[in-house]
Amino acid sequence: MPTPPPHAGTQLLGLRALHDLHLPHYLAYAALLLPCADAPPAVEDAFGDLARHWPQALATASPAACAWQAVRHRVRTRAGPRTLRTLAHLNARQQDVLLLHLVLDLPCERIADLTGTEPAAVHAHLRSLATATRP
Repeated sequence: MPTPPPHAGTQLLGLRALHDLHLPHYLAYAALLLPCADAPPAVEDAFGDLARHWPQALATASPAACAWQAVRHRVRTRAGPRTLRTLAHLNARQQDVLLLHLVLDLPCERIADLTGTEPAAVHAHLRSLATATRP
């Protein structure tokens, strides 16, 4: 994670904790969609972006959701649209759940923590995946 500016002080301790807590899973997600060497810089860039907007993220219902959105945005931007072409019939949240649960084998509760969503929403996305059909 980039070093915060000196005036940020303790405000960014929560960001550092969130980064450190979820880093292995952020990197695993990034490595699914990017060459392995590109995964760490994508995650670190996402946290650099998030650090600049951390006070706003803290004001939301879920800073973890903001972190996940930043990571997902950076990774998908670097990966380009062709990477998830086979999953294009799914919405972004379904794609996340598919990759995190079925590919990375994370339990629903861990996915909820990582993405800043409710466990019930993760379960709902898994159910919707079971019924999703390709157009």
